[in-house]
Amino acid sequence: MPVDPNEPTYCLCHQVSYGEMIGCDNAECPTEWFHFACVNLKAKPKGKWYCPRCQAELDRKRPKK
Repeated sequence: MPVDPNEPTYCLCHQVSYGEMIGCDNAECPTEWFHFACVNLKAKPKGKWYCPRCQAELDRKRPKK
């Protein structure tokens, strides 16, 4: 079955929505949704979850101890 060229793409892989996906908890995340396999998840984590890009930004902004 061909993919609709107008269907939006998501994730690090830039593919359409399929399977289990998780949303980044950063409201400003440009990608928003990620396939579990692409971000090495097997189950939804408890609490907030940030994609690798947003987590790296948060880590850079966090004051060093």
